[in-house]
Amino acid sequence: MNSSQLKKNSLGLWSLVFFVVAAASPLTGVVGGLPVAISAGNGAGIPAVYIMAGAILLVFSFGYIAMSRYVTNAGAFYSYITLGLGRRTGISALAVALLAYFAIQIAVVAMFGFFSSMYLHEHFGVDLPWWLYSLVMLLVVCLLGIESVEIGGRVLGILMLMEVGIVLLTDAAVVWSHGTTPLTLTAFTPTVIYQGSIGIALVFSIAAFIGFESTAIYGEECRDPAKTVPRATLMAVVLIMLFFAVTSWAMVQVYGVEQVREQAVNNPGRFIFDVATRLLGGWSEQVMSLLLITSLFAATQAFHNTISRYLFSISRDGFLWSKLARVRGGKGTPYIASLVQTGLMAALLLAMVAADLDPMMHIFALGSAMATMAILLLQVGVSLAVIRFFRREVQLPVSAWSRLWAPAISSVAMLAALIMVTSNLDILSGSSSGSVALIPWLVFGMAAVGYLSACRVGATPAKG
Repeated sequence: MNSSQLKKNSLGLWSLVFFVVAAASPLTGVVGGLPVAISAGNGAGIPAVYIMAGAILLVFSFGYIAMSRYVTNAGAFYSYITLGLGRRTGISALAVALLAYFAIQIAVVAMFGFFSSMYLHEHFGVDLPWWLYSLVMLLVVCLLGIESVEIGGRVLGILMLMEVGIVLLTDAAVVWSHGTTPLTLTAFTPTVIYQGSIGIALVFSIAAFIGFESTAIYGEECRDPAKTVPRATLMAVVLIMLFFAVTSWAMVQVYGVEQVREQAVNNPGRFIFDVATRLLGGWSEQVMSLLLITSLFAATQAFHNTISRYLFSISRDGFLWSKLARVRGGKGTPYIASLVQTGLMAALLLAMVAADLDPMMHIFALGSAMATMAILLLQVGVSLAVIRFFRREVQLPVSAWSRLWAPAISSVAMLAALIMVTSNLDILSGSSSGSVALIPWLVFGMAAVGYLSACRVGATPAKG
């Protein structure tokens, strides 16, 4: 095997889907994100907003998928923007992408440590600092990332199915408990959808799809990428959309259209747990609490793979230490990139601990908000890159919808979402600290630094 060649034909359709859905961390989104989306957003109308968010990403997918047939590169968004908008803009996107995935990675790692510490203290009396659990988890994730992408895919698949399963079991119990009482679709009526702040609701809904580009990142490692990547992309978006829409609709059935916002405001931490306990029994809360931790582990594994493949791709293109492009013999995994990013994550984590930052109020809140904003900026860039790419490659057999109209619509929608995120960062992060106001400066500043760095080293033709 080539020392800078990822292992080909090692991933199938469902492995790719698992990577994307695991990155979205469905259980975390339901337990933590859904109550805030209801209370700060549009209340009982949230199920329709999840469908809107999914629809926006499906429109985005048409251009993204059309271009994926001609780009098979572990750099994903970076590679697309480079080929469409040029090397300098691509390096700018690269800086934003690394910021986004390091930010969401450290956010999830901190959250894992917090909930692990709390769970083990409550159930076994173990009293260790939260960051110790985070460090151990980083080590395990690194070992899985180095060992085999297939093993990582299987682990993520099992964990993802369990966390989705317990939530869907709760949803089914809601429907069953109604008996002959009719279920209501009031949540999908215009008067309910447009109550409160639909903009804030849309921000939280779109944030639930973070990790969306994972399918393209594994293009070099999957079987028949021209077919597998498009199918996995569409399937992942639809599954995430239906999961959140159905679950939020089920919560509206339980609490009622008029009372659901009040319940989300007054009791956000137990919003889903109370329903599960009442309908399934006390065991469900215990299982859900444990699966929340494994959900965060699965998300960390997915983001670890994303970052290591980004580092692999850009070092192979000559922009970073060349040894980052090496793969492990017989395994085809970017092991040096995995080791380096794990070391960086551990150092960043310990620096935040030394600064006495709270894992939830500071690290998770700011990291997740920063990542959401950065990913939306990248998606705007990809949409524009698709248009530019197909304007040059007019001979390629791609429909007008996929080469022009879909990316044009998605670029406007993503830009609108980016503006809403920027305007509501305090609500998205759950923090009103002065640090929140610095997030846009950091995101756009990274984009500028990347572009200026590319200008200094010069632009060369992009690799396909």
